[in-house]
Amino acid sequence: MVFLRPEAADDLGNQYTDYGGVHGLSADGVRTDGSTPGQPAIDAKTGPLTVRLVFLQGQTESDCEFSLARPDRT
Repeated sequence: MVFLRPEAADDLGNQYTDYGGVHGLSADGVRTDGSTPGQPAIDAKTGPLTVRLVFLQGQTESDCEFSLARPDRT
């Protein structure tokens, strides 16, 4: 089983964290039920977000970091 922990930060110094919501496998076993929302809501004045996805499996942790432009800011 692999767990996902999303994290994000914006250019104003706000931090966004996982708020939970994924609660098990879908009926077909292909995906999870629920979603992985973050909190707080993104500030309307922010620019791009720096997003970090952390994957946990057993004692192993892997991560991926990228910048995500706000669609309304392009």
